[in-house]
Amino acid sequence: MEFGSDFSRAIRAMRPPISNIPIIILTTLSIKEIQNKCIESGINDYLAKPLKTDELEKVLAKWIRKN
Repeated sequence: MEFGSDFSRAIRAMRPPISNIPIIILTTLSIKEIQNKCIESGINDYLAKPLKTDELEKVLAKWIRKN
């Protein structure tokens, strides 16, 4: 599986509302590497390792507000 693309494509192929859920990944890739890959793969957002609790809270709050 390359960058979660199989996973995200499978979700996006489902019927709404499942296909519309935000997909957030945890990765070790750099910011430059990940920006285009997120868009191409149908992934909405990402968190970088090592995971920091405050960053997790911000990303989750962002997507909860949007949905």
